Amino acid sequence: MSQQTLEQLLHDRISDFTASERPKEIIDQHVEKMFASVIEDAFRSYGDMGKAVKEAIQAAMPGDVSSMVELARYNNLISNAMKEKWEQSSVTSDMVRRAHEAIDEAVSEMQVPEFVSLRKLLESFVEDHSEDAMENGWEAPRIEIKESEYADGHYHIYFDKDPGESSRYSTRSVHQLSNMLAVSARDHKEQDGHPSGYVYAAMVDNDIMGKKMGVWTSDWEKQMVALYYGGAKLIIDCDEDDISYPHYS
Repeated sequence: MSQQTLEQLLHDRISDFTASERPKEIIDQHVEKMFASVIEDAFRSYGDMGKAVKEAIQAAMPGDVSSMVELARYNNLISNAMKEKWEQSSVTSDMVRRAHEAIDEAVSEMQVPEFVSLRKLLESFVEDHSEDAMENGWEAPRIEIKESEYADGHYHIYFDKDPGESSRYSTRSVHQLSNMLAVSARDHKEQDGHPSGYVYAAMVDNDIMGKKMGVWTSDWEKQMVALYYGGAKLIIDCDEDDISYPHYS
């Protein structure tokens, strides 16, 4: 009687379990694990997907990347270009094709110059902000070129579209200006009598380059990208008073 009762109990419990939602939940969990495992294998570096992505990235890189710029900085440059192009693309059913086209276009446009002129960079800067300057009656941007007292051949260049207060007692600190270039000209040859060097730190619109990715579209911003990410050297070929807004030139 007890054996029959146990069999009946098992039969009843199995029937109840089968009729419940639990079998579906268990199956769903295992199906999810199966798909996760398959997708993980597909994206591993040794899988077909991983190999295809690796080959696509290698094909997009210029052959002389090792001599052009440090790999870490170049990776950031590619990431920024990809982000810029992605934000300009609408995500649709042909997302993969659009992404490939956008990335190919971005990489092909990366022609980093050997030198960037500070004068031309600042002239591009004032051109980009000329409308604001005219509306606010600004004569020239605030520009400060400081040579370090402690390290030979080191410069800090600060600039801001807004010249700020004219009184020397109320002028903002240079550290409050929106844009900055830190340059090491030590052991670098002069260019046409002007010091030149590499940029080891930079800031655009109060964002430190290398810490926060941005979408840089204007000409002067792209020159900043070439200096910081691309390894171009800056020629310090102007003085602070050489640059003014077009309507005051």
